[in-house]
Amino acid sequence: MDRIALVSELHRQRLVAVVRSKSADEALALARAAAEGGIQFVEITFSVPGALDVIKELAARKSVHVGAGTVLAPQQAERAIQAGAEFIVSPSLELNLIGLCHNANIACFPGAATPTEIIAAQRAHADLVKIFPADLAGGPYFIRQMQGPFPDVRFMVSGGVTFKNVAEYVALGVTGICLGSAYLDNLLAERGKKIFVKEMQRFANAVAKAQKKATGKNKR
Repeated sequence: MDRIALVSELHRQRLVAVVRSKSADEALALARAAAEGGIQFVEITFSVPGALDVIKELAARKSVHVGAGTVLAPQQAERAIQAGAEFIVSPSLELNLIGLCHNANIACFPGAATPTEIIAAQRAHADLVKIFPADLAGGPYFIRQMQGPFPDVRFMVSGGVTFKNVAEYVALGVTGICLGSAYLDNLLAERGKKIFVKEMQRFANAVAKAQKKATGKNKR
């Protein structure tokens, strides 16, 4: 799937499971459980031991769209792409990764937290601008404020996504809505796979309901 189609598919799905587990096996288990719960996009951060092997295995199985997260250097991006990553995510404004990714037809989502960083990412042709940490930046209120001066920017949000705000992010048109690594890790470890899968289904259903509501308003 090329990067334009991938971003379009993400906009339909919205949710991304961010995986920052302490081992490769835990990361694979979390990714598989997320997929079983209806989350079709998974970000494996470089902080996961053996992250490239995890990306490679998930990419080979094609059960999810897998990307690499916490990418801070071109060498990391290159290795992740070689392993099968379909998108590259950074917590910071790594503009030098955008051209590298686009040359490989891979989507790139650099991080931003200020208007200056947002416009810099847009001018560098980022596929999405990742607002991080979204909750500390102001959550949905911040996105709404930034859509005024930057109506053409497509956003991803990471940090503080909950059942209480996920529908609002959908209504605002946010393309990528990240479920945090700490929340996911704790949920799976403490509640078990069955509850974890049900919680992912609950998020997916909340997104679908919010999308349907937004579509209905647009048709009026």
